[in-house]
Amino acid sequence: MRSHHFSLRTSILALGLVTFGAAAACGENGGGAGSKSTSAAGNDPNISGGPNGDGRDGSSVPGTSTGEDGSVAEGGSTEDANTPGAPYVDFAVNHVLLTGQSNSVSNSGVPVLSTTQPYSNLMFNTGVMPMKQCDGSGCRAYDTPSSFAPLVEGDNFFSYGVETSAAGIANEITFLAKGRYQGVVQGLPNDHSVLVSLHGRSGNTYWCLRKGGCDYKPGYLHPFEQGMSEVASAKAIAEAANKSYVVRAVAAIHGESDHYSYTDGSAEFPIPGTDGTPGKIQSYADGLIEWQADYESSVKAITGQTAPVPLFISQISGWNDTQYSRVAQFQLDAHVRAPGKVVLIGPSYNLALDQKDCRHFTSEGERRLGEYFAKVYARVIFEGKPWEPLRPKTVTRDGAVITVRFHVPSPPIVIDTQRVAEAASYGFIYADASGAPAITKVEVAGPDTVKITLASVPTADGRHLTYAQNQVALSCIGTPNGARGNLRDSDATPSKHGYELHNWAVNFDVPVP
Repeated sequence: MRSHHFSLRTSILALGLVTFGAAAACGENGGGAGSKSTSAAGNDPNISGGPNGDGRDGSSVPGTSTGEDGSVAEGGSTEDANTPGAPYVDFAVNHVLLTGQSNSVSNSGVPVLSTTQPYSNLMFNTGVMPMKQCDGSGCRAYDTPSSFAPLVEGDNFFSYGVETSAAGIANEITFLAKGRYQGVVQGLPNDHSVLVSLHGRSGNTYWCLRKGGCDYKPGYLHPFEQGMSEVASAKAIAEAANKSYVVRAVAAIHGESDHYSYTDGSAEFPIPGTDGTPGKIQSYADGLIEWQADYESSVKAITGQTAPVPLFISQISGWNDTQYSRVAQFQLDAHVRAPGKVVLIGPSYNLALDQKDCRHFTSEGERRLGEYFAKVYARVIFEGKPWEPLRPKTVTRDGAVITVRFHVPSPPIVIDTQRVAEAASYGFIYADASGAPAITKVEVAGPDTVKITLASVPTADGRHLTYAQNQVALSCIGTPNGARGNLRDSDATPSKHGYELHNWAVNFDVPVP
């Protein structure tokens, strides 16, 4: 394994909690004034234009529609669960590209867990992270591989060996292929070999990770271009061994740097599109949609494949400067706007987090996150069906009672305060322009339904409901104190390493009729 030199960057991600700017300390009970539901800013004064919007003008959540009865419906996939999936097409080498920022390269991923390869999964002989001359701003060169090697963890990016999500992704995919899908999915062989390679960068924003990179890191290798070099290398190595090859997906663990830039007023959006169109990328959601399109077109240009290349994204739950994250909402927006292309696998507040640095996953958290990516891969690739996380489907109101129906991967919905520390109102916050009546009761009302009762009938404009947008400023992320909620489904998907893989409700902000 290579040893990458890393020097801390003088940024909000590399400094301790005490370096964060003074933020409005909002308790978990939330409340406070908000603007109109199409630009609901909750009670976070650092949000410009409203977190519920897609652009700085606070435009409404993409894919949201209002019915004749006043109900609010979320868009996205409409495929029935019984609809036959797309047929599986087999390849000998199935490549997953992994990217993102510090959690992708696993800042706190110690100790290393995956030191042997139980199946036939692969990395390059130059490691899971085939780059060199790295520091806190980026990497200067691609470490060109000459062959594949058994996938194990322990690569050094920060001068110490780490467990990334790579082994979790690959080994859970093969575990599910052998234990759940062989003999069920036509054409799936005994051996489904997964290659994972990583081209993430610590602290990089979307602009720096996308095709062409940003304009303020001269001398550094653009991460996206490294990803395409990985594709070219993998294709050549596979062809030399007379093996068929395909890129199945890109997995991204990203969003914190853009979150902080939104809240401190240094957001890099709008930016020109990678196609040169001025101001095309107005928000982080636009960026995710562009990112997927660029990955797919660039990969296809190299491999000649016809198979799509979806972008699987994990939702950030790791911010600690403000109560609300626009980026978490933008990630959901992109999933709704680009169904099947940008695929939100779920939130991350349920994963093991480093409670010393308050920003990063532990090695167990990394491997478990990898298994969540693998579960979605199995749904999309093996079953040929779209993935929907646990997220709102419709929102209605009858007097003081708000009813939310959810997309539920594996019913029934459960309120769980054991696996995730109990949050006030189980993570729900209601707000409107008046200051908002308090939530008095949250209850499961069916396998896909939750009812939220308010202290009084709301009459003000700007009614909206948030979930897991309740970070206590300047406190550690995740459970037991950070942005989180207690709503999950009953998914019993088996795990290679014995983890529970329930689907927890995503962070969201939806208008209330």
